[in-house]
Amino acid sequence: MGKTYLLGEYSEKYLKKLKGEERYGTTGVLLGQATSSKTYIIFAARTPLKDQAELPPDKPDEMNASDIEWMAEHARQVSRMLPGGILVLGIFLIRPAKMSKEEAQDIFRKLTNAVESAVAKERLWNFAEDEPPERIVLQVYADSKKMKLRTFDIHNPQTPPKLLDYKSNSLTSAWQLVEATINVDIHIPVAATAENQLEKNSLKGLNIWAKQMMQSNYLIGGYYKDAESIIGEGSKKKTPVEIQFLTSPPEINPDDTVAVIESCGSGIYVKGTVRCRAYLHGSKAKVKDAIQSLKRDVLNTVYVRCEMVCEDRIVNKGGDAGDSATHRAPHRVFASTLPSGVAFCDYGFSDEGSKDLEERYKELLDYDLHPAQLERVEETMLEEMGVSPTKEPELKLFEEDEVEVIAETGFKYTGMAAAAGVGVIAIAVSVIVYFIAGSV
Repeated sequence: MGKTYLLGEYSEKYLKKLKGEERYGTTGVLLGQATSSKTYIIFAARTPLKDQAELPPDKPDEMNASDIEWMAEHARQVSRMLPGGILVLGIFLIRPAKMSKEEAQDIFRKLTNAVESAVAKERLWNFAEDEPPERIVLQVYADSKKMKLRTFDIHNPQTPPKLLDYKSNSLTSAWQLVEATINVDIHIPVAATAENQLEKNSLKGLNIWAKQMMQSNYLIGGYYKDAESIIGEGSKKKTPVEIQFLTSPPEINPDDTVAVIESCGSGIYVKGTVRCRAYLHGSKAKVKDAIQSLKRDVLNTVYVRCEMVCEDRIVNKGGDAGDSATHRAPHRVFASTLPSGVAFCDYGFSDEGSKDLEERYKELLDYDLHPAQLERVEETMLEEMGVSPTKEPELKLFEEDEVEVIAETGFKYTGMAAAAGVGVIAIAVSVIVYFIAGSV
């Protein structure tokens, strides 16, 4: 049997709505889950216009480099909002009738490659060999009711796309939620030559921790469960499954090691606890898939929040200067956006409120979020960190230098701080300290 592609009702109605607005040339991202036998497209979100007064190009095949880069940046920021198990599966395009097949395939390939490249830059993990190496392009024809689905091989970008059939489906049932609380304790040495230049490149030091996390063992309900068994087996209802991870130092191959001695005048410290989650579709989802998706969510949320702290420091010239400085990093807040109960998330700094979160969902997901959809929980500070909910911690730090302002995109980093979650991560650098709140 061939692979089945399922288009959720929400996505199908949304795409027809966009076509009805006669905004031909509109592009956007497709979100969902891909397995070896089925691909589930659960959400579609159009790319925001650079200028709200403009219209999509009449000839999308004439998109320039900045248009493609803009769409890729949109996909990158949307990927930050996804829980474990949900990916940016591909793109869609409202295709004008006059666009030729050759023009369409050329622009599809460019957009698909740009989006995948942008999203992959923020991953601390790699796809497994048995995972589908494909990304989807959904063509919505402007002059008919047709929609065509094609797939591109991301391992071989020049391979001709495959034209495949899809089925409409509600995709509202059988989603299994798995959750975990993860303790994080990471030290990243910073070379003396760069100790006052905290940049995204510094986060490459998270790779060692990421490898350790991916190799960790697990317990489900306090017991080990075979990786090939069904994750929800024995449960009458689709209740959330709690998973405990047991980490140990990563395995090191002596043949691959090279001793390097480098002067390090400082370091980045990431310490605390986060709450993570992942979703799996189907009543026969295996334990190994749940563990893999949840581990990836751990890596994603820690990396994203560390990166957003770096970006915030650059934009705001490093924040407070002087002998000590304390900065609060973004909280993670989930909001259920689909009848299936699958929730996306956002990250917000302490000076941002619920209005910022609603605006971000509208901008990036083209979704009108209602406050009642937010999963609000009372923030709990970790006792072992000595952090009081009513008082900021006082830490003595080294003096910091000014950082040059770099503004790369027009997208805003907004979110919800009032609805903070359970868990805190502290990120301490020789020049600055951050506190990150996780979410249930």
